[in-house]
Amino acid sequence: MTNRQLKKNAIRFLPVLLNGLRSILSPVFGILFSYTIVTFFSKELWGDFVNYLLFFLIVSLISNWGNKTFLMRAFSQNPKNIVTDWQALFMARLPICMLCVISVFFFFEFHLALFMIIWVVSAFVYHSFFSIIFYNREYEKMIAVEMLSFFALLFLVYLQRENLSSLVLVQSYAIHVFVKALLAIIFYPLFFNFKSFRINSKLLWISFPFFLLGISGFLQSKIDVYAYSFYYDGKPLGEYQIISGFFIFSQSMVMLLIFPYVKNIYRMSTKSIDLIRKNSAIYGFALNSIVVVSIYFALLLFDIKLSIIQLILGFMIGYPCYIYTLDILLLFKKHKEYFVIKISVICLSINFLVSVLLLHLDYNITGTLAGNAAAQIVALYCYLILRKKRECKVI
Repeated sequence: MTNRQLKKNAIRFLPVLLNGLRSILSPVFGILFSYTIVTFFSKELWGDFVNYLLFFLIVSLISNWGNKTFLMRAFSQNPKNIVTDWQALFMARLPICMLCVISVFFFFEFHLALFMIIWVVSAFVYHSFFSIIFYNREYEKMIAVEMLSFFALLFLVYLQRENLSSLVLVQSYAIHVFVKALLAIIFYPLFFNFKSFRINSKLLWISFPFFLLGISGFLQSKIDVYAYSFYYDGKPLGEYQIISGFFIFSQSMVMLLIFPYVKNIYRMSTKSIDLIRKNSAIYGFALNSIVVVSIYFALLLFDIKLSIIQLILGFMIGYPCYIYTLDILLLFKKHKEYFVIKISVICLSINFLVSVLLLHLDYNITGTLAGNAAAQIVALYCYLILRKKRECKVI
């Protein structure tokens, strides 16, 4: 292979590698931060902080309103209006963000609410730039933002190490997200040069399906943690959040196998797609097995030991994604996201109901892992049925 061909392949696959790094960076940093708090301070402190984190995640998702997926499609259809489309949806979403800010005062005391507001608003601004970063494939900017803000978070925690509390963690995390938002604005100043501050509420209705898609997918992966929080707090909740975080990370690994083909997947023949499916299922089995074993040993660092049954359930949580993720992408191609929404709602309902039932019967961590695994098996069954229907030209 000539130097010219090597350079061409390097240019071609660099975005793939950067996006792969970008996709695992955030969960890895989340795991590292939880490890820092649990190891050098206490599990109780991390468990107390998780309560604030769960509130933030749901509020942040509501204020995002599916903007990334909606805008990426809009940018593709009309590349000349990227800035105006971005600004229009930003202004349309702003009242939702304000409602989320107001809701903070109903759940937290004033001194804590101020930092929760900084956290929520900063996340609103930072997440608004995701569509631009992904559309332009400027993953190196997101990697830089995530790394710099994470080091800032660790530095803030180090400064307050003598009197670290859940309040100090909220303050530090709020500043850390504020740094993300500030860096994003510095990278993309043009988008904050508003020519109009008109609020077009119709955009909220148009983007509503993408909001449903985002919130149903989020709850499908997090509903077991919310269920667990109904029964436990403090140290037990902190431990389960760490376990859940690891298994969510295992699901994201599927993109390492599929992402190199995503850009051209819509132009591939049926034979090529079937080959990718087969390879993803085969190599995914091996990769997910390695990941689950790695999770077992990684959790020992947190003084958490999973049983054989819990590891099997963990494998069942991750492996189905290797089989059906390609089907989700193909449904997106045909603008049939409503199938994905329906399946996500069904699965999150199963996850929640099974988790609550088994938690009520004192199955604890095993119960919530079983709920998550059951939801993944149902998701796999649904996508396989849809695949059969597509092959028979029924949908």
